[in-house]
Amino acid sequence: MLVGMFCLCSCVRENYENCPIFPVAGESVGGELKNIPYNGYENFWEWLGRINKLRQELDLCN
Repeated sequence: MLVGMFCLCSCVRENYENCPIFPVAGESVGGELKNIPYNGYENFWEWLGRINKLRQELDLCN
């Protein structure tokens, strides 16, 4: 147990300061998204939700 605690105290958290910047989709993409129905495109909407979550996490990085 002491050996494990000794190893953990030497662990240092890495600080990543380089957050990637993704381009904004724009009004034309937003207009196309308004026309896509939910039925039949469930996988797309799930993927878009994941992209939105990534955007929120990157906003916290800045």
